[in-house]
Amino acid sequence: MTQDIYFKFLNKLTESNKKYNLSNDERLLLDVVATETQAGKVIYVKDLITLNYIASQATLHKALSSLVDKRLLELKITKQDGRLKEVHLTKLSNKRYEDLSKAIESAVKK
Repeated sequence: MTQDIYFKFLNKLTESNKKYNLSNDERLLLDVVATETQAGKVIYVKDLITLNYIASQATLHKALSSLVDKRLLELKITKQDGRLKEVHLTKLSNKRYEDLSKAIESAVKK
């Protein structure tokens, strides 16, 4: 069944979230950064903390700080304006997405 592929991937995603100790808010924020990065865009802290469809500003700020502490995201102060902070994926978060991509490929091949 084609549904099996989705549920296999969903299990891998759940395992990944547990492995990296990600809350739902953290996972959603990480996915936003990854999606924007994949599209070649730069995303800033100010952009992330306004995503009220995920959570409140305070909760988003806490989740962002937690992702930095977990070494899944890093912040870089911009040269043009020292008040702006760019948000970037780290090697660890890139590895997470590589592993998830492999899980999709594996599920589809079987």
